[in-house]
Amino acid sequence: MSDFFNEFDTIPSQKLREIQNERLRALVDRCYREVPYYQDLFDKNGIKPKHIQTTEDLTILPFTEKKDLRVLYPYGLLGVPLDRIHRFAASSGTTGVPTLVGFTRRDWMETLREQMGRIFTGMGFRRNDLIYQCAGYGLFMGGPGMDAGAEAIGAIIFPAGPGRTLAAIQYLKDLGFQAISTTPSFVSYLVDVAQKNGINPKKDWKLRTSHIGGEPAAPALRRRVETLMPEEFEWHEGYGITELGGPTVGHSCQFSRESCELHILADHYFVEVIDPATGKRLEPGQEGELVVTTLTREATPLIRWRTRDLSALSENPFGCPCGRAAHPRIQRITGRTDDVLKVRSTLVFPSQIEEILNSTPGIGDGWQIVIDRPRESLDKLTVHTEVQPDIWQDMSQKKAIEEKIGQGVYGRLGMNVEVVLHPPGSLPRYEGKAKRVLDHREFEGGH
Repeated sequence: MSDFFNEFDTIPSQKLREIQNERLRALVDRCYREVPYYQDLFDKNGIKPKHIQTTEDLTILPFTEKKDLRVLYPYGLLGVPLDRIHRFAASSGTTGVPTLVGFTRRDWMETLREQMGRIFTGMGFRRNDLIYQCAGYGLFMGGPGMDAGAEAIGAIIFPAGPGRTLAAIQYLKDLGFQAISTTPSFVSYLVDVAQKNGINPKKDWKLRTSHIGGEPAAPALRRRVETLMPEEFEWHEGYGITELGGPTVGHSCQFSRESCELHILADHYFVEVIDPATGKRLEPGQEGELVVTTLTREATPLIRWRTRDLSALSENPFGCPCGRAAHPRIQRITGRTDDVLKVRSTLVFPSQIEEILNSTPGIGDGWQIVIDRPRESLDKLTVHTEVQPDIWQDMSQKKAIEEKIGQGVYGRLGMNVEVVLHPPGSLPRYEGKAKRVLDHREFEGGH
């Protein structure tokens, strides 16, 4: 099988820009005519479709955010009549009001399959591969997206969904799966449970490749998992959001995966990186918030959608030797703007703590941040982390690690924290996305 799914993978840069601009003009014109929200947004800002001719012109348009979709619930952002909707998906949030995402038959049967076929192909999935599929189903787009990718390339899906860890480790041994789709947390948990139950993933599993996504993953976690897997196993990451159509926005390739960079399917999505505070576009290499415009979605088109995900265009985003030279690469997702924690007037991203832990020798796999507000006192941040078995038995090494983490956090954030070390395997493990922050202030009326 070719390393490319279709001709769009290797499209020349100039041709891709022409396609982006052509699709953008059609999108803007259709949204203005058929989506009242966008017509009103344009009119309020004195903008007409004729003002948007290229992707450079997008900067004059306001952003669309999740709160806008919630106000428009349930059908306010549909770009087609309801009788043209083939299927719905939805994501929920802290308000309890879901964001409803529609798919026409073309969105579902053609666009989704083409996108996922290209992503799977770029990750090294092949015809007749047996895929152990751990992502969820229902209104969630993870599982259906993986199914679409398997159908597109002629692979065989095993729709296990999340959880059932003991069954999963046995299935992986008995059926000889070549590929797996899952989250970083769950794949790490799988290899740990397998070892504890007498299964050696390196020898007993046949996994060759993977689609890993749904949450940010530290490079150290990737390296650890790969050392425990079969020699040929490759950790590949995918990126997407339900509102944008599923796990369809980006993927790693054989050359980008080591640097944790992801190709954007740029004929389907135009991606900007902005300063979250000012909304201004940033240059390659500058980290900010990803903003995405859908170029091909019919049912729920989005113009300048604020993802809240933090990343950057790679310093040299174009020209990847894999052949997808016109499809830009972004750096790994480090967190979300709405993940930021305010502790004693200091803004803290969990990824900042994770980076400090991963740079500390002797640290184990499990970690968690706990924030409390003791009575009549300031907020207290405690970092809980496991240590490796040999460290747990050595008091002097444990003391040195506590000091190193504490100094690292103070040096990075300018605040003192308590560090609590735990024996290997004692902190919670998750069969889905990991819950890394426990903010007990939430139960005290907010903060």
